[in-house]
Amino acid sequence: MKKIIFLTEDITKAGGVNRVVNLWANFFAKKKFMVEIIATNIKDIYYPLDSSILLTHWNFEYKHKILGLPYNIIQTYFLLKKYNNNNKINFVIDRAIHIEPIWLFRKLGFFKNFNLIYFVHGGSSDFRNFYMKRPYMRHKVKMIFEAFDKVICLYDDEKNYPKQVKREKLFFIPNPLPFEPSNIEFNQKENIVLSLGRITKEKGIDILIKAWNILGDKTKDWKLQIIGDGKDKQKFIELAKKLKIANIEFKDATTDVKPLYEKTKIFVIPSLFEGMPMTILEAMACKCAVISSKTAGGKKLIKDNETGLLFDINNEDQLKEKIGFLIENEKVLKKIAVNGFKSIQNYKLEKIEKKWEDVFV
Repeated sequence: MKKIIFLTEDITKAGGVNRVVNLWANFFAKKKFMVEIIATNIKDIYYPLDSSILLTHWNFEYKHKILGLPYNIIQTYFLLKKYNNNNKINFVIDRAIHIEPIWLFRKLGFFKNFNLIYFVHGGSSDFRNFYMKRPYMRHKVKMIFEAFDKVICLYDDEKNYPKQVKREKLFFIPNPLPFEPSNIEFNQKENIVLSLGRITKEKGIDILIKAWNILGDKTKDWKLQIIGDGKDKQKFIELAKKLKIANIEFKDATTDVKPLYEKTKIFVIPSLFEGMPMTILEAMACKCAVISSKTAGGKKLIKDNETGLLFDINNEDQLKEKIGFLIENEKVLKKIAVNGFKSIQNYKLEKIEKKWEDVFV
């Protein structure tokens, strides 16, 4: 029987990476794979897991990446040594702190019997735009392709690969829909603009609040709902109070998101950067008209003015215009919502699962 081990950081919080690990772990468990998740934080898991999935706690140092390197080398060695007698293990690893230790051990000839897979939760352009642009990360690209057997990206959006990238090791597996699409009638929806996810500066929530404030009377029959938790939540609640916005509502994070989307007409994701946001897929699957900033993930999932609307990152005036346009043009709003719904049908789990066949041993 094949065994899959997901080595990640934390499964106790809401978030895209956690959600993707959870989805694939549950999916493979139901397919009768042996599935294990190894993480530093495993208490009070956020997303429910299949009862057959083994949870293992293992300490790594994620905050101090340079000072923590010797510690992580030792921890990685003893972790891999624990599984060294099993030749059919697929390790799926998604944290950069593991790159140097694994590269070192592979150079020394250790742990060659595992199928080591590095999972990039973004497009293939991340090697150039994320790793190569940061001097302290640049060496990791070469290490990834020397040490790991396979490398997964969510999609191929690179036209000029760095020379360190070995194309033959790349596999493209998009994030899947976490639930069946909802063919809800549009007249059952309410005048709600929704933003759902981590509430931090990086997610652009302050841009959304400011854009909503500028709209003024145009939103008098609408409500803005911001749902989630995060380190900047209280700061943004204070911002809404300072601007004296009445029709705004902050709610706690929840795992039961489908009913929220089904009530919503417009979904906004104003992030400063995104790999392939699950929330866009979820919103489209429930016939929300989606407005996204022009992140890599936003541009990948949305065809502008057809399956959604795009605006420049950090541009509250453009966001205000897009929201206002949809509020004032319900016929266009419905058309975009339906087009978005049709566009995500190929992201169903069962349509994507076959892409893993070439990755696992």
